[in-house]
Amino acid sequence: RPGRTSPTRPPSPTMPLANIESYAKDGAVADKADLWTYPETSDGWYRIHNTIKAEMAKFSAGIAACKSPLEAWQVEALQAYWKGHSDLTHDHHKHEDEMFTPMLKEKVNYPEKLEADHEALTKMMAGVDAAAGKLAAGGDVSALVAVFEPYRKTMEAHLKEEEEIVVPLMRAYFEPEFVGKKVEEIMKTMDKTLMGSFVHHQGSKKDFQAFQKQEGIPSFVWYLNFKACRAKYRAAMETRIQALLTGAAPTKKLISKKDLALAMKVGETAPGKYSWKITPESAAAPATAGNAT
Repeated sequence: RPGRTSPTRPPSPTMPLANIESYAKDGAVADKADLWTYPETSDGWYRIHNTIKAEMAKFSAGIAACKSPLEAWQVEALQAYWKGHSDLTHDHHKHEDEMFTPMLKEKVNYPEKLEADHEALTKMMAGVDAAAGKLAAGGDVSALVAVFEPYRKTMEAHLKEEEEIVVPLMRAYFEPEFVGKKVEEIMKTMDKTLMGSFVHHQGSKKDFQAFQKQEGIPSFVWYLNFKACRAKYRAAMETRIQALLTGAAPTKKLISKKDLALAMKVGETAPGKYSWKITPESAAAPATAGNAT
């Protein structure tokens, strides 16, 4: 029954999907929700969405920090950061389109709009690709802003719709162990810089190790893989946002939180809380003014 929770399953702070049984296909039964022992907002789907939203917020802040005329290093930083974000987003959509959407379609009537959204977003990203490619020293960011901000708004709406529809369907119709095997496959094959973005935007080492425990990933894997992925991401991506925000060309790759302080505070509304980050705690709290990036 929609909205029902068991004593061992924490109640979801999000609104339950109405008439979840109406999505059933070929007699599938929506009876798996009580098997999930953590809230929807702690799911990897929410977490990668938080990562995508964080990068959009940082790119927007980096653009806003650029005054005309652009310097060559600013052009390079904006182009490189956008490419990194584009790679992450296309990778995420590939996982959805090739793994999770076919999985869901086995048991539910998957909303056609969500698939169409991917096509529309791909076209919008191509527009940002073109605008970023045309940036030049001595120019300005007006054409880039004109295509990036509509993309960001559309992407955020799409991510929210997936969270409200797809995540509840997945958890209602599929066992966590079955989904977990797909998550494991993604994490084993994901590009290290892209994985680094995911690790970095979960928060501290302690925060990420809580996710590892949730997913049954041994703690030592932090030292074998995830820590290095985070460092690789910070050096390649956060360094460029830090430079754009300070207005000074980067002279070395940065890794420490101290050196990346401005980049890591984008969207911060309170210590450890961000406008782009949905957590079990933030989803349960009432909305407040001041959540703008």
